[in-house]
Amino acid sequence: MVAQIVVIMRKEWEDIKSTLLSYHNLQAGIWPILLFCVAFGIYEPVKKGIEWMQSPIMVFSLSVLVPFIVIGFISPYSFVGERKRGTLEPLLATPVSDQAILFGKIGIAALYGWGISFVSMLLGLFSPFFSTGRFLLYPLGMAIPTLLLSLFFSLLVAIIGANSSLYAKTLLEAQNNLGMALFIPVVLPAFFVGPFMPEAWKIIIIQVVSQLGTTNLLLIFMVLMFIVDNVSILITLRRFHRKLLIFE
Repeated sequence: MVAQIVVIMRKEWEDIKSTLLSYHNLQAGIWPILLFCVAFGIYEPVKKGIEWMQSPIMVFSLSVLVPFIVIGFISPYSFVGERKRGTLEPLLATPVSDQAILFGKIGIAALYGWGISFVSMLLGLFSPFFSTGRFLLYPLGMAIPTLLLSLFFSLLVAIIGANSSLYAKTLLEAQNNLGMALFIPVVLPAFFVGPFMPEAWKIIIIQVVSQLGTTNLLLIFMVLMFIVDNVSILITLRRFHRKLLIFE
């Protein structure tokens, strides 16, 4: 099945490139991706300087925001795009397993989003140079959990994006499904953590973080994300029915 997944991933990569490089998506897809890379790979790191290397904003930006924006644009295309191009029926008629189709589409989207986060993280290594005159590395206790969280969240966005695209008739419908599934419960609350959070909650959070330690807290998040990823892929596999997709 590995060979089949690789074939699907190659095909999906070509579809992603043609989608992003089309004239319409140069305006709607490429620019937001580049903007976020500049914002969280250059602007914010330079602005915060050496603090960026251990900042919670760095972890959240590279683990959640960047994958959400990047994969949230391309993943809803996974099956809706096939319908628009008229290639869904030939794809489903090939002797490739359901798992290979799903894993191939999810895998390439997740790797793409995780790759953008990784590049942004590498760009952030240059930030201390502007304040200290020398290059520094991320502490391992922050770098490894951030990369793993980014990978796990990239997988989650790719899984939910593909799930949202399965029976959607339009790209907008698939994007709305993804947004409802992720933006409200995951991304939206993060924007209210700072200025709108009650002081009592802030004190409790600070106490919990200080007791657990940042690294242990990130490990807990990784375990939770791993569990959610597995549950999500099982749900998507259960919803994948070739006959319903073909005649949809």
